[in-house]
Amino acid sequence: MKKLMILMVLFLATAFVGCDFLTTVTNDSDSTTNTSSSTETTIEEITTIDNDYITQSPNTNDVIYDDLFNDANYKRITIYFSESDLIDLINSMNEYHDQFGHYRDNTTIPTDVVYEDGKGNVMVMNEVGFRTKGNSYSRIPPGYVEAGEIIDYWQGSFQLEFNNTFEYIENSTQYDYLQSREFFDLEQLNFKRIRNDDYAVVTESVAYDMFREIGVNTSNTSYCVIYFNVDGEIVPYGLFLVQEVIDDVFVEMTYGDNPDGSIGDLFKCTWQMFGPATFSANIHEHALGISDWTKGYRKTYALKTNKDNPNYSGFWNFISLVNGINSNSYFENISTSLDMDSFAKALAMHFLVGSSDDLRSNANNYYMYFNDGNAYYIPFYFDNSLGYGWNAFDDYGIYLDIDTVTVANTYFSARSNVLVYYLLQEEEFLDMYLHYLDMYTKEGTVFTETYVLAEYDLIESLYRYEIYNTPDCLGLTWFNFEARPEDSMLISEYINQKTTEVRRQLSDLGYNWWALF
Repeated sequence: MKKLMILMVLFLATAFVGCDFLTTVTNDSDSTTNTSSSTETTIEEITTIDNDYITQSPNTNDVIYDDLFNDANYKRITIYFSESDLIDLINSMNEYHDQFGHYRDNTTIPTDVVYEDGKGNVMVMNEVGFRTKGNSYSRIPPGYVEAGEIIDYWQGSFQLEFNNTFEYIENSTQYDYLQSREFFDLEQLNFKRIRNDDYAVVTESVAYDMFREIGVNTSNTSYCVIYFNVDGEIVPYGLFLVQEVIDDVFVEMTYGDNPDGSIGDLFKCTWQMFGPATFSANIHEHALGISDWTKGYRKTYALKTNKDNPNYSGFWNFISLVNGINSNSYFENISTSLDMDSFAKALAMHFLVGSSDDLRSNANNYYMYFNDGNAYYIPFYFDNSLGYGWNAFDDYGIYLDIDTVTVANTYFSARSNVLVYYLLQEEEFLDMYLHYLDMYTKEGTVFTETYVLAEYDLIESLYRYEIYNTPDCLGLTWFNFEARPEDSMLISEYINQKTTEVRRQLSDLGYNWWALF
């Protein structure tokens, strides 16, 4: 796509959306910044990345990571599609569904992307990969095709890939450039739809924030309003959660690299066709390895780094430690590898946010990173939490026992969830974990209605007017912190009841925190 065409359409998109939506308060001062007044000037200074400039250094001067994940910074992204490419993607997903029974087709198409934010940043990104995201239940095509035309659009989660090499020849200039390209200091970026009936909007993002605030490494998140431009047709695609991808860039930024420049082995651990990710020693022979979406399956323990030279020794060493349950030094043995303090914090926060689909309840949705004998636990996926979503325990887990494991289904037993179950039998670990439950349920911590409401008020102030006043906007169109579907709980009710119950159980257990710590 040509630079001139993109910029002309950008002006049309800006006029369609309305300049008033770009006014926001920045973090840098108490004054307001109207980016619409600086957009025209900024556009004239943009250097786009296309084949005419392909020989420039791979990492461009781009918008910084902190601006992208600054919640107080309004963000809008317009994605430019060729209609024929988008139709090909939709048709490919439908064919995949016919073959495998779900839409988890990772076909990627090229797009051009324009990023704008409340700090006056405007950035054009050419040849960016676009593909859909989601599991078997949540992934859908972005639209409906009939008689060779897109006649309807559907909101679904997606990923932008800044390092996709498309059909370029390996080792060519274009291939080498794209392979190492980053924007926002990232190679990829996820965009997750907010469920239409989650009127409190910030359910998942504040769960991520709570983990990060207590020192547990996981994805950074923010918000962004998305528009599609399909050969000139503007599609208001709605409000999305912007989510950092847990990949090689994430682990290098978070844990650093080795002296030789290498990084360790990252595994995505999810319940797939080969069973739940329980850390059991009895792993199905096909549950560990590199997933191949073209064949319709994903590994339970899917290697995400070092795929060209896979080495599973770190994984198997850890599995051996976890399953040494008859040892008199179980806690000490696990501690030689696992970051135990971080894991105790994570387990406490898992219990508080109440997801039915996490490691503790469902042996699902986490990453493990192994490097030089060390193991790190990284949680993710919190859209079923804080009194919303899958209610496996009827009361959203408010009254579960704090010191035991209760699983969300009958497919496996609590004992089968090896690491969590047996660590909770260890007094030293139990004391750490209960200490953090005590700490996080005191006034003034992150697990409070006040903390969540502050985030809601901020996001509502930035995006509500635009979402309400854009015709045919897809996805969530109603903001209300005090409203949720009848079968869910208000966030305020959930947090208050959960806090009260946890503190009651802590008192019944009779722990003396001043003596222990």
